[in-house]
Amino acid sequence: MVFKPGEIIFRRGKKAEFLYLVEKGTVAVGLLKEKKGPVTILHAGKGENLGWSWAFAPYQWKFDARAKTRVEVIALEGRPLLDKMGRYPLLGYEVMRHLASSLSKGLEATRHQMVRAYHRKPEKDWIYWPQPMF
Repeated sequence: MVFKPGEIIFRRGKKAEFLYLVEKGTVAVGLLKEKKGPVTILHAGKGENLGWSWAFAPYQWKFDARAKTRVEVIALEGRPLLDKMGRYPLLGYEVMRHLASSLSKGLEATRHQMVRAYHRKPEKDWIYWPQPMF
């Protein structure tokens, strides 16, 4: 699949049906509809997977994803992939290992955002920081 810059790849709360493997481009993952503007938690790029919600009930996206640049992904249907993971334990292990790495990255990025929000100056808006400072 190909997404143009600014195009929404998935929306929080919507049905999660695919695992996206980013081949080219950059994707901003975060929360789009916030009072102070979008909050970007992390960026996904070449070689990274996009989304883990397809693997866990209730199979709904937990975040929003938007293409920052032209993005090319390989989209794997979640339900058939889960079935294959059950039949082929080595495949299931490798996919879950990859997803765990993605989840870990997301948790770390969220932690950085929380620390920054806690330490921000009241007169400044907290919307987005491109890189973790630790």
